[in-house]
Amino acid sequence: DVGHQAYPHKILTGRRDRIRTLRQEGGLSGFTRRAESEYDPFGAAHSSTSISAGLGMAAARDLSGGRNNVISVIGDGAMSAGMAYEAMNNAGALDARLIVILNDNDMSIAPPTGAMS
Repeated sequence: DVGHQAYPHKILTGRRDRIRTLRQEGGLSGFTRRAESEYDPFGAAHSSTSISAGLGMAAARDLSGGRNNVISVIGDGAMSAGMAYEAMNNAGALDARLIVILNDNDMSIAPPTGAMS
């Protein structure tokens, strides 16, 4: 759930013709950015935000009586951050109906340690 995972999202939401302008002045943002597209549901600039964002969307869905599924995708590297654990704890405490997909692709910046290794 870091910036580069927003790239396919941008392509699929009508920005394919501008994809080569990523991270350039006047070009597409390297992250999701609400001002850039109606399809960017929240602004992100750091890793480990997907579960928290998904939990917020699930809570909004429940408050409005929705039935849709909310799916958060997070990588193995981002999964090691405290924000991801906080979101999972909150989701459990709220008994939230939230699907979390772990993309375990061994692409974290540094090798995982401890229980995550």
